[in-house]
Amino acid sequence: MTTRPKNLDELLRNAGLRCTSVRLEVLKVLTHAGQPVSAPQVLERLPDGIDRVTLYRTLNSFTEKKLLHRIRGDDQIWRYGLGDLGGTGRHGHAHFVCDKCGTVECLSDTPAPEKTARRSGVRPGYRVDYSEVLVHGACPDCRH
Repeated sequence: MTTRPKNLDELLRNAGLRCTSVRLEVLKVLTHAGQPVSAPQVLERLPDGIDRVTLYRTLNSFTEKKLLHRIRGDDQIWRYGLGDLGGTGRHGHAHFVCDKCGTVECLSDTPAPEKTARRSGVRPGYRVDYSEVLVHGACPDCRH
């Protein structure tokens, strides 16, 4: 059983990543965001001096190490949210997508059924990493 990291430094070390100021700042932004956000949204919340290329490399590293999960909204823009900080690397929950403004929110209390991917009819020889469950509608700001 993996225990939850005590701080962001430990989270990075447990993932086999060096603890750099950029990585810490990106994790802080995503921690405070509370919902998946796009790379441009992350970049505008970071301190000056962090360039777009470094941000994308960081987001890709975090996604590969399962610190983040990414979900593509209907606007085809990737949004990044914190993964399972307990270390299992699972991304097993549904997401809400606002069809008006494109906001994507994690529905952490709504697990994605694990058997769906296995029963999806994917032919032998393919590897299924995860399945996505999207719930569409209007967020409170767009509802009216």
